[in-house]
Amino acid sequence: MKPVLSIGMIFKNEIRCLERCMKSLESLRKAIPCELVMADTGSGDGSRAVAEKYADIVFDFPWINDFSAARNAVIDRCSGEWFFTVDADEWLDQEISELVEFLSDRRRWVYPFCGVFIRNYATPDLDGECGDFLAVRMMRMSTGERYRGAIHEAWGYAGTVHGLGKTVLHHDGYVKITTEQGQEKRRRNMELLRKKLEEEPDQLKVMLQCVESSNGSPAYEGYIRQALEGVERKLFQWELFGPAIFRHAVIWAAAQDLPELEEWADQAMEQFPDSPFTDVDTAYALFIRYAERQNYEKAIPLGERYLDGVKRYHAGGYNASALLVSTLAMATPGREDGARAILADAYFHTRQIQKAKHALEEIDCGRMYPEAVGNYIGAMMNLHAQGGVDLSSALVGFWEKTGQTEPKKKRGEACRRAMAAAAEIVFSAAYRAAEDEKGFRHAYTLFLPLAGQCETGNAARILAAESADEMAAVLAAVEDWEHLPVSALARAIGAGAVFPLPEKPLNLEVMDNLAARLAQEPTQLFSVLRQAAAGVETPQALAWVRGLALAAVQTCQWEDETRGMELARTFAEVEGRFLPACYAPGVLREENLFFLPPLHRFGWHCAQAFAALDAGDTVAYTRCLRKGLASCEAMKPMVEFLMEHTPGLRREEPSAELLALAEQVRTVLAAYPADDPAVTALKASPAYQKVAYLIEGDCE
Repeated sequence: MKPVLSIGMIFKNEIRCLERCMKSLESLRKAIPCELVMADTGSGDGSRAVAEKYADIVFDFPWINDFSAARNAVIDRCSGEWFFTVDADEWLDQEISELVEFLSDRRRWVYPFCGVFIRNYATPDLDGECGDFLAVRMMRMSTGERYRGAIHEAWGYAGTVHGLGKTVLHHDGYVKITTEQGQEKRRRNMELLRKKLEEEPDQLKVMLQCVESSNGSPAYEGYIRQALEGVERKLFQWELFGPAIFRHAVIWAAAQDLPELEEWADQAMEQFPDSPFTDVDTAYALFIRYAERQNYEKAIPLGERYLDGVKRYHAGGYNASALLVSTLAMATPGREDGARAILADAYFHTRQIQKAKHALEEIDCGRMYPEAVGNYIGAMMNLHAQGGVDLSSALVGFWEKTGQTEPKKKRGEACRRAMAAAAEIVFSAAYRAAEDEKGFRHAYTLFLPLAGQCETGNAARILAAESADEMAAVLAAVEDWEHLPVSALARAIGAGAVFPLPEKPLNLEVMDNLAARLAQEPTQLFSVLRQAAAGVETPQALAWVRGLALAAVQTCQWEDETRGMELARTFAEVEGRFLPACYAPGVLREENLFFLPPLHRFGWHCAQAFAALDAGDTVAYTRCLRKGLASCEAMKPMVEFLMEHTPGLRREEPSAELLALAEQVRTVLAAYPADDPAVTALKASPAYQKVAYLIEGDCE
């Protein structure tokens, strides 16, 4: 039987993806009489064997830097009524009913060409952002058309193109564009395009191809400006290619903060008001720009225009010829849902509460991308706290839909982590105090419906609880301490809940992580440390207070004299208990302290210093602090604070006689080696004790 459809392909070293492509075509080949014709342009990686496994015809075609020549050689060996060209890094979507129906119907004799959608993916997991464009990939063989152009080859179609809007070829070739192989392909393509542009300097189509192929390279902006100039000169088909060119210009100008941004955007909207590239891509770029700058009055109409454009695009409301020019980049679900979240926030800030609520409710959380979650949750928290809007069902829906199994599981987990990150701020004591001052409902209460399902919900339950026992019961249910908003833990401890929980011991690294996160709110950390230091009865409690003390001295600003002195003494006391409990006595000798981490070496010296201070020996106190600083230079702010604020340490301005005595002692010390008995005797003398602080300095 003569094939209805000839599928043609050229390939070279495509072992990564070739079999995936071949398998995707099997359902079509079973549904319609097909033949598969493939040209090998020089493979050496095993691709040829894969092709021979599936193809009806495989032949060699030596590469001559001309895509049209290779594709036309494939067409010459085909015998079907229709020709369908596919690339090795593409695969046919399994929804082929539209394509099968067309090829089985008499309508196939009406049209000379057909377009299918190419979906370009940008991430390796094929689950992130993507862009669609309509490409003429099918030709009725009786037209006798041939491919033209060494690069970005195309048929010279003049008749009507029938768009197969539900037929999709997925493409991941751009994902690898940063790899060495991808860069080589880019260099090859740009070399051919530059040559083509030299031959046809006034062809806007070639200029647009140069813009798109140079994206990400230093030459990108130059090609954009050259193409814009071509549109301004109204070169051949400027109305067709102009919208896509301006789209690139506006997106680039927004990203690089170019002064031409608004000028280019205005030109696009004035000259091409009915183009999907203007309504979708250009409007989106400008919408995001204004929203980021909180210019909501300008952002809102652009956001609305973008969403209307996306809706119209999916409904097939734009002329198909416009979509043949380039990829529509911003019409993806991720962009659409992200825009709705940002628009909801803009509505909120302009007090259009119901519009904000409606925008959030239109978001499909099941297809949401992690990068949109922060804006989504932020808008929900604002509406909940300040707009009096009940969004608990929407939040529960978000949680349920992001808990999907494969293949969306990885994305869903990332969305849930993004929710936790966005929510953490509203749990802080400072944020809650500000809400109380302004009379707002606490934003954290939005997450109460998630109690028992995630740590964000558990934290909300802790803050809403009235007793230490109730808080402790919630803490006992925590599984992932890293994602529990740490302000809730501080609240529970402050209310009297015992921590760490006796029945739920924690590893040292978990406690240290909690202490480090508490350090982001110094007031909370200091309060928790003070309470923990007062009740050290178990090894768990000692490890916990040790982590708190280490975090506190590393993050303290040393500005408050009373609190600073209390913290320093608490740190010394904690180290004085922790080190003997964890290290053998032999290690805790001064000559063996190199075994300890730097901060614990400092802690040992700090404990010795306060012991000396309590015994009235300020010289030994100073000496110990000085040695501690030598062992851990990062603690210089603490040492300087102690030297400045320790009572009785600072003396009055020394007299001339005292300064003269100090100089005499220095002269004597300089005349002898440090280990000379005379030096030892001098340092033990009353005269030396009078001037020791001048000679030894204050740890600078």
